[in-house]
Amino acid sequence: MRLAILAPIFGAIALSACGGEPAETPEPGTTVGEEAGAELTGLASTYTALDLDKCQLVSEQAEEGTSAEWRCEGFGDLPLLVSEGDGRFDLDAGVKNEAFETIGAFNSLGDNVEWRLRDGKPFAVIFRYLDATEEAKGRTVLAVEKVGTAATTGCRVAQVAGDVPDANQVARDLADSNAADFTCGTTEMALAGNAQ
Repeated sequence: MRLAILAPIFGAIALSACGGEPAETPEPGTTVGEEAGAELTGLASTYTALDLDKCQLVSEQAEEGTSAEWRCEGFGDLPLLVSEGDGRFDLDAGVKNEAFETIGAFNSLGDNVEWRLRDGKPFAVIFRYLDATEEAKGRTVLAVEKVGTAATTGCRVAQVAGDVPDANQVARDLADSNAADFTCGTTEMALAGNAQ
């Protein structure tokens, strides 16, 4: 899958915002509408916790490298499906897809998942990768994943470096504008900042 580098688009944002990590996400179970235009667009976010110790372990393999898969509670009847292999994680929402999509560095997953809703229906999730390499110095990456259904598989829509100014909102904007029409395997994944 080819990548579209969006860093130049966000250059203007960097001029008017402070750098650093984005603010903490609301508590799991919280639903938040966008400040401007939520009534017109029907867009909102709700948050769920992600704790692999509370998820159902579906499979585990220790031979030829470790790997494991979990089924976690998500939103309504849509689960979160987490896979781990070679010290890296992939997360699918709704339905598991065949691709293992992750960042290049050894990583772990953040504690919360943001579900983007349109008129109360989830269409994308946003979650955080924590770069586990020693030289990373706290680097994080937000991943935007299209929610999969029985009719359409989900996949990675975008990745946003955690130090991009207003990274959470950038990830929401990419989810809102790209996820619905994103064609997995064909459409280019968007990247903002050092997000690979």
